[in-house]
Amino acid sequence: MMSEQVYKIPNNKAPKRMQWWMVVLLLAIFTVILMAVGTTLVGMEYKSKKETQLHYRERMDPLQTEPGLTPADTTAIKDVQPIKVSTGIYVDRIEELSMRELSWTVDFYIWFNWSDTLLKSADNFQVIDGSIVSKEKKDEYIQGATHYVLYRIVAKITSVFDEMRFPCDDHLLTVCIEAPSYVRQKLVFIADSVNSSVSSRVKIPGYRIYRQGTVEKPHSYKTSRGDPRLNGIKATFSQYRLGVWIRRDGWGFFLKMFLPLYVAVAVAILAFFIKPTDTDPRFGLGVGALFAAVANSYINSSMLPNTGVMSLADIISIIGTITILLTLIESTISLHLYDRKDKKMLSHRFDRLSFYVLLLGYVTFNISLLLAAAL
Repeated sequence: MMSEQVYKIPNNKAPKRMQWWMVVLLLAIFTVILMAVGTTLVGMEYKSKKETQLHYRERMDPLQTEPGLTPADTTAIKDVQPIKVSTGIYVDRIEELSMRELSWTVDFYIWFNWSDTLLKSADNFQVIDGSIVSKEKKDEYIQGATHYVLYRIVAKITSVFDEMRFPCDDHLLTVCIEAPSYVRQKLVFIADSVNSSVSSRVKIPGYRIYRQGTVEKPHSYKTSRGDPRLNGIKATFSQYRLGVWIRRDGWGFFLKMFLPLYVAVAVAILAFFIKPTDTDPRFGLGVGALFAAVANSYINSSMLPNTGVMSLADIISIIGTITILLTLIESTISLHLYDRKDKKMLSHRFDRLSFYVLLLGYVTFNISLLLAAAL
């Protein structure tokens, strides 16, 4: 009697399940990393916005000291009453504003009005953090103790713009006036808020003015400048400030900057629908998109100073470049599965899952960044 031989059919389900688990695990790791990085960067942008708004309030609040500045010394000088000078500014033009050059140029009228014979002239004033390009006395009126004088000034002012949220940025432009011959204990500016304003003709390309205000604020230096009359008191001056709040006007500028990058990312992701063995179009789309992203990043970076700050524009460019790089890595893995391992169906499913994960992650990440920075 012949013995029966039992043939066992190989079970290929376990290796297949293992392969699927590897694909799912790879995509899960990518998703977790994307969410972690995205949450961190979105949090940075939101925190930057809140800190900037707080800094603007401190800059125009006479009772608060801005971070990094010397606290005001308002100690009075015995038997000395300060001269009170009503001061106002009317901005006629903002000639130019350059974030890269860290400066802006403004054309404005400034007037001084006082009733004290101790002050003979208001000609000796200066623009803090800037230089006066031109100065012209337009009018002067004297009647008894009443003095009034009007100047037209063109000044170039240095300003450290907050580039963290560029190009969804907003800024506070300030014109700061001091009288260097009189400490605050001897002369105090009174802000003429009623007559101070910004002309409706003032236009800043890419921005719109949404608020303005004036304030008098004490400004102390870390030294008495060797003045024996101060008896060791820090030199503190009355500073008149005009603030102009500006923000980006719409999304046109943003789209001009990043539409080429978004198109490049879209083209790179669409390569997932090309057969992996068609290597020329499959990898050519990604490589071309990568060069386009780098060129777009280089052009956008030329608008900002080399301060080392990671701006919103830098983050968007970096994430776009990394996304394109991931498409090339995915194509390499898919080609390996399709050609070397002969796992055509697995390669096909890997492409489809990668398409949805990358597309959804990239879109969600960009929308979250914009909401955190702009709203």
